Amino acid sequence: MKQLIYGITGNTAKDELWPLVRRLKNWMDKKDIGYRLHASIVDGLLKRSMITPENAEKISINELTQKCDVILSIGGDGTLLHTAFEVGTSGIPILGINIGRLGFLADVEASKIQNAMRLMEEGRYMIEERMVLDLSGPHTGLALNDIVITRKPGGGLAAIDIQVDATRLNRYWGDGLIIATPTGSTAYSLAVGGPIVMPGSNVVIVSPVAPHSLTVRPIVLPAQAVLTIQLAAVSSGCTIALDGRTHTIAGKRTPYTVRRANHSIRLIRLENMHYFSTLRSKLSWGMGPQMLA
Repeated sequence: MKQLIYGITGNTAKDELWPLVRRLKNWMDKKDIGYRLHASIVDGLLKRSMITPENAEKISINELTQKCDVILSIGGDGTLLHTAFEVGTSGIPILGINIGRLGFLADVEASKIQNAMRLMEEGRYMIEERMVLDLSGPHTGLALNDIVITRKPGGGLAAIDIQVDATRLNRYWGDGLIIATPTGSTAYSLAVGGPIVMPGSNVVIVSPVAPHSLTVRPIVLPAQAVLTIQLAAVSSGCTIALDGRTHTIAGKRTPYTVRRANHSIRLIRLENMHYFSTLRSKLSWGMGPQMLA
């Protein structure tokens, strides 16, 4: 079996990152495991005198995707989303290491990183293809989790018109609208009452945020559907965010199109970590009060 080469990146704003990277680096050196460090990691290690300049090879994210087999994204779910955005269409698999609060996507805890690496070296993992949303219009971009339209604070209700394959679906009155992938179904969409959807499902979830009608509920659409979205003339001003990257919607009646992207993001799931067990351990899913006490 070919020995994997790991590209290491992470959230450099977290103090917990640096001792973990140093331990991981020393352990990988001892085990003769190949790795490359992202330039931002190298800069942080130099600043903290954890490496010497002669060992400070700085590599961009594009170089990591070309020279490595796997990206280790150390941080939390936000860090993994940022890593997914950076690797783009390269197809390189990502393993998320959690030093954040929840760690649903980055589901390997920092304390178990060496065990995770052993499983990787033994080939005891699978690669999940995660759907990506493609936004076109005045703003363009990609989202692994969700695209969120939200009214600006202090304004009136958002009024959002949406068509599915050129057929009118609804005008959503409320605070906003979430268009989520199965990966994003356990994020903001879940918080507003959307369903939990397994990652391999070929669907898109449309969930209203604080709808101004009790009859409006989330709806699940086929992944191949093309959604056209625009603010109605009577709508308040809104923003549109792709995995948290926010833009102001400049004009009303200006259409945006959301469709499934031509590529997917590849996430690594270790042999001993099933999606259902992650739901239970991270979200306490299906656990009654007596089990949480």
